[in-house]
Amino acid sequence: MIQCYYTKETLGIVAKSGRYRAIGCGSVWWGLPVLLFTIELIRNPGFLFRNALFLLIWCIGWFGISYLFHWLLCNIEKTTLQHAGDEITLDDNEIRLVKSDGTQITLPRQGLTIRSPYYACGNQIFKIRNSRFTSSPEIVLTSDMENAKELVETIQPGSWDEGE
Repeated sequence: MIQCYYTKETLGIVAKSGRYRAIGCGSVWWGLPVLLFTIELIRNPGFLFRNALFLLIWCIGWFGISYLFHWLLCNIEKTTLQHAGDEITLDDNEIRLVKSDGTQITLPRQGLTIRSPYYACGNQIFKIRNSRFTSSPEIVLTSDMENAKELVETIQPGSWDEGE
């Protein structure tokens, strides 16, 4: 039997991580290019007018990459907090999800498949469903859950991505 749940410490870290990322990574991600641009502008005042199109394209690309990465991480954090009260138990014959509101989802263990649509910075979302049933409900967990790696590797070996 493998049981997955979120600890209070994990939920606290996940709840605050967006703020820390915005302060830390945002400062470096945007501060360093602005500093380099300012130094170049002081050394060469005509730099802005000669390279305006290049700088505009570069800023749009830089913003797009940072937004995409931030969006992926926010989606993982939102999913973690949304399923904060859920408990998943994998027995010999079935997998059972008990949600925080008391509802349960039980799927037979035979035919379970795992799909991992999001991966960012070592965090993942896993969607578990039974491929035998076309309309089977999905069980959603994130890599922040205790025992998540053991559960994922038991159901479908090789599904856990170490980011290598």
